[in-house]
Amino acid sequence: MGTYGMGGPTTPDRSLSTEAVSALKLGFSLGMRFVDTAEMCGAGHSEELVGEAVRGSHSKVFLATKVSPEHFDYEDVLKAADRGLKRLGTKCIDLYQLHWPSSSIPIRETMRAMERLQSEGKIRHIGVSNFSVEETVEAQQALFKHQVVSNQVEYNLISRGIERDLLGYCERSKITVIAYTPLARGRLSRPWGSAPMQLLRDIARKHGKTPSQIALAWVIARNPVVAIPKAVRKHRVEENAEVGEWTLPEQDHRALSDAFPI
Repeated sequence: MGTYGMGGPTTPDRSLSTEAVSALKLGFSLGMRFVDTAEMCGAGHSEELVGEAVRGSHSKVFLATKVSPEHFDYEDVLKAADRGLKRLGTKCIDLYQLHWPSSSIPIRETMRAMERLQSEGKIRHIGVSNFSVEETVEAQQALFKHQVVSNQVEYNLISRGIERDLLGYCERSKITVIAYTPLARGRLSRPWGSAPMQLLRDIARKHGKTPSQIALAWVIARNPVVAIPKAVRKHRVEENAEVGEWTLPEQDHRALSDAFPI
């Protein structure tokens, strides 16, 4: 489950906090045990909401969050992680990610701090987000004892740029791709207009699924990919959870891949 917008985009918004926590708890109960957030989201309030949702059941949930580029120097990474641990109410973050590449702070300095956090047991795994192939390679080469295990990037039927090089690289390197905005910010939930969108509707109708479910199933069909759709409404959470119990037939996956341009 993704959480962007829960608790506010970049400043705190507490107007829907109760609904957000309820949605996360429902998702956990339905088997969606991976939740992703970031210190940037709601200026930390998103992490607080996730912490409230997992209270008492962290051992059953995989917690992922991110440090922002303005905190990439050595000491700031360590301080940001401590703030995240406090907001999440945990002693260990399962996956700590670099939110975007930095053009001003050397990656070796940032990764030195990430390795210290992992060695101290404050984080279990190191990931990156919005990194190109070259930037991912550079990040890995900056590590001495640990590995980059994931790269979180935009990926959906409409935004398929990672298929040109990044997806194959991650597959070969055993790096998990975490697909954010897998429903293209709602555009694939309500497909209309073009022939590819009509095909999405037709395939959904054929299988008794919603267009959203077909679009999510298409994203996670590739072996190294997991998706993190965000939902607050109960029926949307339930809809997303059902996708994990169903596989899109190969011929339909191929038809959608052929219909939507890269």
